[in-house]
Amino acid sequence: MASAFWPHAPPRGSDDDVAQGGQTAEQEPSDWWRAAAGAAGECLAQLDGRKGGAEGWKGRMMGRRVGEKQGNKGRGERELGFKSTEWEEGERDVVEVVGVAVTGQMQDVILLPKDWSPSTSATVPPAILYSDARATNEAKEMASLAGGEDAIVAATGMRQGPTSVLAKLLWLQRHQPHALKEASSLLLGAHAYVCSHLIGRPARVVDSTTLSTTGLATCPNANGVSYASDLLHSLGLSHWLPLLPDILPPTQSCGALSVEAAERMGARHLAGIPVFHSCGDLGASAVGCGAGLPGTEYIYLGTSGWVAGSFPNQPSRHPASQPHDQGSPRLASQPLAPPPPLAWSQGVFTLAHPDPSLVFRTAPIMTAGGNYKWALNTLLNIADVSEAAFHAADVAALSVPAGSGGLLYLPFLNGERCPFEDPNMRAAFIGVSAATTQSHMIRAVLEGVAFALLSAYGAMHTCSSGSRSTGDTAPLRIVGGGARSSAWVRIMASVFNRPIDCLADSQEVGVKGASILAGLSLGWFSTLAPSHGEWVCIERSEVPDPTHSLTYRRMFNAYCAGAAGLARCNEILNCPL
Repeated sequence: MASAFWPHAPPRGSDDDVAQGGQTAEQEPSDWWRAAAGAAGECLAQLDGRKGGAEGWKGRMMGRRVGEKQGNKGRGERELGFKSTEWEEGERDVVEVVGVAVTGQMQDVILLPKDWSPSTSATVPPAILYSDARATNEAKEMASLAGGEDAIVAATGMRQGPTSVLAKLLWLQRHQPHALKEASSLLLGAHAYVCSHLIGRPARVVDSTTLSTTGLATCPNANGVSYASDLLHSLGLSHWLPLLPDILPPTQSCGALSVEAAERMGARHLAGIPVFHSCGDLGASAVGCGAGLPGTEYIYLGTSGWVAGSFPNQPSRHPASQPHDQGSPRLASQPLAPPPPLAWSQGVFTLAHPDPSLVFRTAPIMTAGGNYKWALNTLLNIADVSEAAFHAADVAALSVPAGSGGLLYLPFLNGERCPFEDPNMRAAFIGVSAATTQSHMIRAVLEGVAFALLSAYGAMHTCSSGSRSTGDTAPLRIVGGGARSSAWVRIMASVFNRPIDCLADSQEVGVKGASILAGLSLGWFSTLAPSHGEWVCIERSEVPDPTHSLTYRRMFNAYCAGAAGLARCNEILNCPL
């Protein structure tokens, strides 16, 4: 196995970010390709060094994760996996490269100009990222254009807020009408752009998982997904239809590796091997951590965060289409505080699955590790997230008791997506006293993110079963960079009151998922959860502390009440003077 990371510039606000209320998030697509090609070349060089020359091995280049979460300060997440086989002569391992599989962030707006190809000088405009919330006004208008919010939910299966591609296309029509005239293709994920460079022409394809995050698709059913053409017509977006990509199964190749791309990676002899667009990062991560089939759920703890799993493909119980409990998820039978005046079941995504009989359900929070990095920088004066930084934060957090001395942190640095959607919400500490220390604040940040994920988890199960109460005690898996913090994982276990399994390669589950999907096409596997090989390796497990769980029940009640009060406070603060 070889793995590599390659840096690139982090997301940034648009040129008119201030005019857009500081809610824009863009990235240069060309940076993705440079980082992806650099990481691929590094992986090949690693194998070259082990095997004695590029011509001495045949390569099984399995997967790569591309795209960058907002706020990740330039650390590219670029990975390639290689499968070893046995050389018949001499009993030595070789690597056999037979394909490239790619995964990346979803829900982007990437406009390729007319006559674009990797060899031309045509400039691709900055990609509008999934977290961009500039289209707030357009999101409000969509309901009236479509005949009501229920009509949008009926068409797409989910509420569509300002981060949806639907709203962003309306914004482009109003504020940048030239964008449509100058574009030849609309790509919806970072991996589609990288695939375009890999195959030497526009990869006008999208996987069903990525498509179902955008608002452009129908609800997933037994036949998969299709474009919600009627909804696009009602919103006045029908002229975008010719630019939309074809829906491609994640196990099907989107083209062959071009000579130019192979040379860029330092391996010209690999030209012609198949390139797999695979599926978006959430789906690939689910498959890669063993949650591609029902029964296993996982927490992603990166710059953003989510809880997700695979569920039978049944209609979701969405709050827009039926009465719903606005309370918060229950840890046990102990009564909770009065429910907050928020729609605490918003923002749950029901996404298409590689197996049409299943769906992915995910409940994403806007900022997870971003709070951690903010705390490191602001409270500990640590700029880079390194092993030493994780150790320093862990020592600080574990030096104070569970509950942080009554200090509560609400982790809404960049607004919130689930279980309520409010791009204007901002973070806060509640309960600061003269006795509050730096260590109390560090631990409160970790606990606050855990509470946010727990509330999102309850919303996910409301949409799946209609009930927030879940008696499941099966371990949850945790992946992403935040899993490197042992204190944070320990807190998660007690907040969820369930064991937490940490995977040995938690930052590489996306590339493993892409590899498994490619393996289905290449005949290596017959299931999304292969039992052979080291596909899922549990490094350690944390179990809940019963005393801490009792403390967190009370603190979680305060979190729910505090979020409701903060929402009203933010409304007042955001009112024009």
